[in-house]
Amino acid sequence: MKLVVYLDLFSFINLVMNYLILWASAKLSDLNYKVWRLFLTSVLGTVYTIVIILPQFRFLNRIYFHFLISIAMILVAFAPLSRKYFFKAVGYFYLITFVTAGAIFALYNLTGGTPLDSLAQVLNIPPELIILGSILIIIIGKFGWMFIQYKLLPDIFCIPVVISFDDKLVKLKALVDTGNQLQDPLTKVPVIVVEVGALDEILPDKVKKAFYRYKNDTGRLLNEMTDNDWISRFRLIPFYSLGKDNGMLIGFRPDMVTITTKDEIFTTKRVIIALQDKRLDKDNNYQALLNPEVLRA
Repeated sequence: MKLVVYLDLFSFINLVMNYLILWASAKLSDLNYKVWRLFLTSVLGTVYTIVIILPQFRFLNRIYFHFLISIAMILVAFAPLSRKYFFKAVGYFYLITFVTAGAIFALYNLTGGTPLDSLAQVLNIPPELIILGSILIIIIGKFGWMFIQYKLLPDIFCIPVVISFDDKLVKLKALVDTGNQLQDPLTKVPVIVVEVGALDEILPDKVKKAFYRYKNDTGRLLNEMTDNDWISRFRLIPFYSLGKDNGMLIGFRPDMVTITTKDEIFTTKRVIIALQDKRLDKDNNYQALLNPEVLRA
């Protein structure tokens, strides 16, 4: 069978797919990334894919070469990495790749495609199926980590937190939430969103009363706070959510926050506690949403 490949389209598809897989791997692994490094790595992966379809380089189309190239791509995109994050990145890279490939092949078969028993047939999968695969990767990268956190493994991502304020302590459970990117707009300090009910033991009565009375009226709430001895400790945190483009959370600077993870116990003052009047989890497995940047503070 004569193999006909449109190199420009083939290269573009591979470049986009490589980039999206690397991007989604970074999202699920909670890795910082730079766009130019993801793009460079995607180009390298695309060059390898083009090379292995050439007859004289067909010997490179072996599973161990695929594995070595994938490891090299992870290192080029994200190095330096600790052992923990390296294995996370590799695991998610392969998971996303297999899920996407499986979805594309399944759609190909469901739409009446012939068995993919040759390289020529694989290379000639309809572009619209590749586009659907790309959309799937974007969905995984955007919402996959949230699904894992909230639905599949909530207990693993809930960690004990102790908040100290005015010589009082409160202990609660916080969910490490990659969707929480809130920070103080002035100091860029990360924010932990906490149910106000979980802070009853440490918040001054006047603050609690003002919060419940004027929680929907930021101006009145601020006026109440100006008459409070703790005014210098309080902040307004802007946030955006569905149906609310200019929301505000009232927050305060604690004396200390102690966080216990599987690997260490550490304390920080570089954090803002934002008050939330609604229950964060209906089963009360956690009472706070912890910005991951707090763990890097």
